[in-house]
Amino acid sequence: MRTLSTLSGNRFQYKIHPDGELIVYVSDREGKPQNKSAIVITPYTINLVKDVIRNRLEIAMGASRDNSPPGSLGALIKGEKQSPQQLSYLIPILIEVDECEARRERRAFMIKHIDER
Repeated sequence: MRTLSTLSGNRFQYKIHPDGELIVYVSDREGKPQNKSAIVITPYTINLVKDVIRNRLEIAMGASRDNSPPGSLGALIKGEKQSPQQLSYLIPILIEVDECEARRERRAFMIKHIDER
């Protein structure tokens, strides 16, 4: 399993299933790795987020479960009846593979596609 951190610094582990799903193991309350429960991010969600990032110059992440800003990736995910929390893990994974980059703007994270050069 690979280990990364969310943009706000919380560590998590993940692996890629042969079917293309991401299986994310969130650290426990003490920040230690655990493998009792997992979040699955489907290829549909991964491709949806990647397509939106590619087609927008920059977009707010909006990973808040309760209050994702209109027009953000979180609002898009919520519109698909899924939890915006997935973005907390998916975005760092996409950053790791040079699909996008993130920057903090006040209290929000802005996500930008990296152009293939």
